[in-house]
Amino acid sequence: MVGSGEMTGLRCNRRRALAAMGGLAGLVGLAGCGASADPGSSVVTGGRRRPPEKALAPAYSRRHRLDVPRTSLECPRGECILLHFPLREDYRPGSMDDLLEGRPGTDADDGEVVSEEGTEWHVDSSAQLAQFNCCAYAAGDVVGLGPGDWLCGEVNPLTDGTNPMQVLLESYYEQVADFAPPFTARAIEAFETSRLIRDDDVVCLVGSRGPDYPHAMRVRDRGGLHWVVGKFGEDPILWTPLETVGGAYEGQFDRVWVFRLRTPRAI
Repeated sequence: MVGSGEMTGLRCNRRRALAAMGGLAGLVGLAGCGASADPGSSVVTGGRRRPPEKALAPAYSRRHRLDVPRTSLECPRGECILLHFPLREDYRPGSMDDLLEGRPGTDADDGEVVSEEGTEWHVDSSAQLAQFNCCAYAAGDVVGLGPGDWLCGEVNPLTDGTNPMQVLLESYYEQVADFAPPFTARAIEAFETSRLIRDDDVVCLVGSRGPDYPHAMRVRDRGGLHWVVGKFGEDPILWTPLETVGGAYEGQFDRVWVFRLRTPRAI
């Protein structure tokens, strides 16, 4: 355990790092990858059919000084562009101790790192954690995404000025709830006890531009309360209260929106 002064510093450092990720909605360094699919191919991943996928011309990232491989999925509301970055040999996952510290001086359940063993999101090597982001993990099951797929949550030059997360949400999901940011006891309780949401709903922190989605996660019950499980940039997947996530991304979002998969007939 660290003292409250140290803890504040750790949280601030994590928040600055998350804010600095900027353009790729959480990408730090090199991330993503896997071979590009053949043009027009459609494959089944984890029981979900991946829409027809075609290779796009690479897009140069000045930040990372490389040509980024890209593919595009044919979704009902348009093309959903995915980024695929090579593995980083120098990658080391963060311990996430600062985000799992909770409130100093209490013995409250603060959450845990999860491996998602038995799912498409389980990785054999920690370096693979740098190959996918929060949006891909939160909403990508419906189109068969997995490690190797980076789904931007905002308009980005590398995605031809589109917001791929928005395309995916509009294609397959419907909004079921809208909450205030989890910065007060009342707002936290409203989310954790809401009857409007359920496990596996997609939770998005929503910015005012577009909208954009600086972070996305899934609802997962813990002790009778709605908690969230989500990936933090290139770091591991955490199962925590929404309050923890809100503190990490403070200043980057205005609302919390919750989405649910539409019934197949409605898609």
